[in-house]
Amino acid sequence: MKIGEIVSKCNAVFDNERICLRAEFDETSFSIKRTDVSGFSEVVEVPLASNCLVDCTINIWSVRLSNMVKYMIDGTITTILETPKSTLYPEKRYRLVAKRKIDQMPKYVKKIITGFDEFIIDFTNLKSEAMQYNDSDLKVLVEREPSLAPAIDAMKEPVEDE
Repeated sequence: MKIGEIVSKCNAVFDNERICLRAEFDETSFSIKRTDVSGFSEVVEVPLASNCLVDCTINIWSVRLSNMVKYMIDGTITTILETPKSTLYPEKRYRLVAKRKIDQMPKYVKKIITGFDEFIIDFTNLKSEAMQYNDSDLKVLVEREPSLAPAIDAMKEPVEDE
C-alpha cells in the first residue's frame, strides 16, 4: 500500500467518525495531528525511514478516541513499519554524484542550501552521507535555477533499496 492511500484511508475514517484528526505525510514522516480549536498537536508521528516502534511518537491517550479508531491507527503504524519503503513511498529517489577526472573518486552531494540568490553545495566522498532527492525535489531545483538542469540530469544516480 502506498503512503498516499494510507493517508486517504485514515482521513476517510476520521471524517466518518467526526473527530478532529488529520493524517498527512511529507518526505520524512507520516503524522496524524489534532486539528480542533484547541490547536494543532501531534498525536502520531512515524518516521518513514523507521522500521521499529521505538522511533515513533504516539500520543493517542491525549485525545479521546473510539477503540475502532485506536485499532485503525495501530494497524496503520504497523503497516507503515512493515511495508518495504520502495512500495510505501514509490517515487523514484536519486543521489547526485559528480565523477571527477583527477582522482576518479566520486563526490556525492551531501546537501544543497538555497539562499535568496545562490546555491551552496556541500560534497562528501561517502555514498551513505549523500542526500537523496525525488523527482519533485529536483524539479524545484531546476525551476529555481534552470541553468542547472543539464548538470542535474548528468549527476542523477538512482538509489536502490538499502
